[in-house]
Amino acid sequence: MQRLKKRREFLAAAKGRKASRRAFVLESRFRDDDQPPRFGFTVTKRTAKKAVERNRIRRRLREAVRLVAPACAREGYDHVLVGRRGALTLGFADLTADLAGALTAMPPAGPRIARTGGDPTP
Repeated sequence: MQRLKKRREFLAAAKGRKASRRAFVLESRFRDDDQPPRFGFTVTKRTAKKAVERNRIRRRLREAVRLVAPACAREGYDHVLVGRRGALTLGFADLTADLAGALTAMPPAGPRIARTGGDPTP
C-alpha cells in the first residue's frame, strides 16, 4: 500500500468525491495514471482529544485498508480516510465492510461530461 504524505496530495483528494460512513469519510480523487492506489489517513483533535485515541483510529483504518484495498481499490486513485469517533467502537468486520462498500461505490473515472447551464424544459 502506497501512502499519501504531502499536504497538497491530501488537499487534492479533498476536492474529489466523498463517501460518508459511520467510522470514516472517504475522499477520493482520480490521478489519471495506472499507478496503484494511494491512501492517506487523518484524524483531527476535534474527533478525539487524546493522541492515544487518534492513533488507535488511524491504526484500525490502516489495517482495514491493508485487508480490503487489494480486492476493492481501483488503480489511479488517491484516497484519504478521515477518521470519525465511530471507528473506536464499531466492530472490525463492520469497519472493513463499510470500507469495501465505499471503495466499490466510487464510480469509475472517465471523461467528465460538462453540464449545460440552460433552463430546464418543463
